[in-house]
Amino acid sequence: MDSPPSTNRSVERQSTDGAIGDLLPRASVDSKWWYWIAAVPLFALLGTLFGVTFAVVGLLSFVVGVGFDAGILSVLPFFAAVLAVVFVALVGGLLTLVFPLAMYVDARAITESTTDYEWRPDPTLYGLVALAGAVTTTFVVTVPLALYYLYKRHETVGTP
Repeated sequence: MDSPPSTNRSVERQSTDGAIGDLLPRASVDSKWWYWIAAVPLFALLGTLFGVTFAVVGLLSFVVGVGFDAGILSVLPFFAAVLAVVFVALVGGLLTLVFPLAMYVDARAITESTTDYEWRPDPTLYGLVALAGAVTTTFVVTVPLALYYLYKRHETVGTP
């Protein structure tokens, strides 16, 4: 997934350009594209905590019977839960779309940087793995990929 540093920048620049690469924005190493990459593990953690909390509250309300005898007030928690689920689904959908793009753009920024970094991620490979992970397995591939990428980026660039 990574390539060694090279002294010939023109060859690297040509290898990251392509039909799709030309459509995507160019970024510098200091850009904030890595925020989208960092959002994936954070979303997985918050989504898991939300799911566990939702399950515990639902189980407790079922076992104890809280909220079932309140008439119209018993419907409000249901609508609140539905709105929360819809919000989480929309955020997850947005991350699914943006994560592979952010991975590609940020990896390309590091690879094409004028600074001679030891780590040169292959933007096409990282972007395709991120796309495959986001589409097929959701968090099984994307969370470890995002954490690995952010770790290597921190070692190389210093941020995050």
